Amino acid sequence: MATPSATAGRRVPAKPRGEGRARKPAAPPPSTAFGRWWKVGLLVALATVGLPLGHALFGELVAIVGASMLVGFLLGRWTV
Repeated sequence: MATPSATAGRRVPAKPRGEGRARKPAAPPPSTAFGRWWKVGLLVALATVGLPLGHALFGELVAIVGASMLVGFLLGRWTV
């Protein structure tokens, strides 16, 4: 015959609703003159340097596929 454990009959008291710490509002993004445009500049710089470099080292197909993957990844992350 199995014996019940010592905690089998205990009940955890429910926490009343409305109590607890209040959440802080999210901090607004920093307002700068550049804003989001530095990301656009970074994307243009990567394309200007990366496409010719990828084409020279690996060929046209790898450069096109790599650029497509990079642009898709970056734009997907930036527009979340």
